Amino acid sequence: MSENLINTVTTKADFQQALKEVGINATDACLVHTAMSKFNYVPGGPETIVQALEKTLSEGTLMMPSEVTTNCDPATWEYPPVRKGLIQIVRDNMPPYNPATSITVGLGVTPEYFRRLPDIVRSNHPYLPIAIWGKNKEKIAKKQPLNIPYGVNSPLDYLYQNHGKIIFLGTDYETCTMLHYAESTIGRKTETCLAATDVDENGKTIWAEYQNIDMDSYDDFNKLGAAFEKAHPNKRKAVKLNNGIIKVIDAHALIDFAREWFKQKDNQ
Repeated sequence: MSENLINTVTTKADFQQALKEVGINATDACLVHTAMSKFNYVPGGPETIVQALEKTLSEGTLMMPSEVTTNCDPATWEYPPVRKGLIQIVRDNMPPYNPATSITVGLGVTPEYFRRLPDIVRSNHPYLPIAIWGKNKEKIAKKQPLNIPYGVNSPLDYLYQNHGKIIFLGTDYETCTMLHYAESTIGRKTETCLAATDVDENGKTIWAEYQNIDMDSYDDFNKLGAAFEKAHPNKRKAVKLNNGIIKVIDAHALIDFAREWFKQKDNQ
């Protein structure tokens, strides 16, 4: 017998039932993180997951991070780094951000599938866009600022202001993009970043500067999440689905907790 035998199947109906059990309502606004492999075999893969989410949020808003993590200054790359003599060549030939075509990098197959759907609106930030479906999608996408892209007026701000929810489909707090909103709204020091945004008349890439926080300075998201759940057990719900866990977090409560957590760390 093949060691790759499929012995667990998770269907669209299974996802819908699990989302109902953790309290997702049709009118909710949700930011979703996915790890499809945790549910073993999913017939239809990301298509099934997205359909289950859209069916459940039929009158609400669905968001997924859609980062273009290659669209940053190649002089800062580490995995792998670029040889010094090639940095300018990379800069001159990097395709500028295009909401319709720029590939989502490093987040798995589901966010990339999601952002390519015809009824999705993707925000215009060249490095940290969000893909959005459902209620107010155009308005939410349009407001994301170039500077501090996960801060005030970002899609994450909309989620916080509208008491939205974070859905972990097999993931954990380490993937929680929403925590960058907490970081971005406590007055932290910013740094200058670069992103490819256009091309000149000679076809050479134009790079734009913007300000953002250092999003790599905190490395304790799971520790923060555990402390949050201990302090606010009624602000999260979880259900086991085959070999994966689906968890739903109250975004407003998490952000209020995380702001204080980060402030304490910054003052140490």
